[in-house]
Amino acid sequence: MKRYTIIIVILFFSNKITSQNDTIFFDKNWKKTNKEIALYYRIKPSKIKTKEAIGYKIKNTDSLFVIKDYYLNNNKLQFQGYSIDQNADYLAGKAEWHNDSDGTIFTREFNYKENNNSSKFKISDWPILYLNYSIADKSLLTAGLEFCLDCKNKNKLFLGAGYGITNSYNGRYYGLPDVHLSYNTEYLLFLKAGSSSKNAYAMGGLTLFNMIDLGLGYSFPYNKEKSPTYQGFTTSLTFRITKNKEVYTKLNIIQ
Repeated sequence: MKRYTIIIVILFFSNKITSQNDTIFFDKNWKKTNKEIALYYRIKPSKIKTKEAIGYKIKNTDSLFVIKDYYLNNNKLQFQGYSIDQNADYLAGKAEWHNDSDGTIFTREFNYKENNNSSKFKISDWPILYLNYSIADKSLLTAGLEFCLDCKNKNKLFLGAGYGITNSYNGRYYGLPDVHLSYNTEYLLFLKAGSSSKNAYAMGGLTLFNMIDLGLGYSFPYNKEKSPTYQGFTTSLTFRITKNKEVYTKLNIIQ
């Protein structure tokens, strides 16, 4: 009897240890961490045949990982979907994100049907069209493209390049190239720094879910004696247009 009791105890603790090893914990930025400071967890993904999971085949991908993430505080489902890789970096088929509080669901379809001849490891963060109108000593209208350097996090980093037009002096129009970095946080705030061939600028302000940025800052001319200078306190309004839904912040939905 004693022998059977010992065996049962050993099996119990073995199963417990195995279960713990099969659980992956994440912090608020979806970085792997320990359970004590984690907000989410994922059970070790199982595998399923690709066609059975999403209804069609993907070239060089016989099976997909079944990804299910949970909120640690209440064990409710946070995300479910299929991924080509075990880390859920390359999703396929239908993916769902669940709200912690009211059960709201955000869905997105990752469609590989038309891309089976291309590499499965591809850039998903498509360029963003941005339009910016700013006023310092004169007005400046700029348009160009941005790239979201890390869209999987709640805090987004945008790298942009464009070209602006200003009628700065005596009714003449001047062209100014624009290169900038914009750091937009989950708290609806942003910081931005950029430069043209004539000036550098820095600003911060409010962002409306990364669709619209309203900022206040200062522009520093490189040469005050050479036109156009474009200097002084600056207000700006930026619009972002893109099909990449990960660019836009969705409160309490996309985690």
